[in-house]
Amino acid sequence: KLKYLKINGQAIYNGSLHPFTRAKVVKQMHEYVKPYIDKELKGRDLSRLFPLSIRLEVHVPINYSAVRLKGEIRWSPPKSGYIANWDVDNLWIWGKVFNDELTESGYITDDSVSYVTDSGGVRFKEVETFKERKLVFVITKDC
Repeated sequence: KLKYLKINGQAIYNGSLHPFTRAKVVKQMHEYVKPYIDKELKGRDLSRLFPLSIRLEVHVPINYSAVRLKGEIRWSPPKSGYIANWDVDNLWIWGKVFNDELTESGYITDDSVSYVTDSGGVRFKEVETFKERKLVFVITKDC
């Protein structure tokens, strides 16, 4: 049976997910990002950018926290005057998974400070609709 789970680093940090569930979620996150990494980075040599700076841009509607999971994903546009109450930094887990997958897929030797000296930054970029949501990882040379 297909189940949805909101990806939130807070649930991993505070231990509210069972360790088996946490491991399964992280594995599926790796499986999700791998094809995108391969599509964008295949044949590219990241070593010329060492040490790397890796940032995450989260392109989602302002009321992203209002997504509901009841058999299907549900979202409605925000009402006028909506004030967001969610923390963008709770999506840090995506950066961890991305860096680990860069290593596992052989694009970098390791994600230690010898290769990645700036990571973990998460920036919110507002989009109008739920269908426009995406994660954008920006890899640059760290100065």
